[in-house]
Amino acid sequence: MSVAIMVVDSASGEVLARVASPDYFDERRAGQVDLTRALRSPGSALKPFIYALAIDQGLVHPMTVLKDTPQAFGAQSPENFDGEFAGPVTVQDALVRSRNVPAVAVGLQLREPGLRGLLQAGGVARLEDASHYGLALYLGGAEVTMRELAALYATLANGGLWQPLRDELDAPV
Repeated sequence: MSVAIMVVDSASGEVLARVASPDYFDERRAGQVDLTRALRSPGSALKPFIYALAIDQGLVHPMTVLKDTPQAFGAQSPENFDGEFAGPVTVQDALVRSRNVPAVAVGLQLREPGLRGLLQAGGVARLEDASHYGLALYLGGAEVTMRELAALYATLANGGLWQPLRDELDAPV
């Protein structure tokens, strides 16, 4: 299994530390491939942005009660990773427990720019039209790089102010 790690200063966008492959000189494991720039499914890592947008738009607050029950959204019926449903959950609990159905239900209520618009504004470069993803967008179906995801999370830590990542503090923005 290949692992990549990044540490970013949220205020400056500076990459403080980065391990991009397990062994740069291991050709058998493609050591020269920078895993921080590889496209990957973010899975549930996008859920905080769904809820942040919903809070900003006045749709929910942390204690709003949502349904984590079997639900159909058109022809699709998402499930949770554990195959179970928790019933009524607060937004806070739905996020902490990474529940899929509440995330989809809230994501579908978002007004523009919506999750896709936020991802695009946050520097995610290779996005398809929202119709391409359907419900999968809310469950991590848009591929992002670790660098893009790190910049998005740095934005949360920086009070909503997005900055591009920089490998050196004095690098041009």
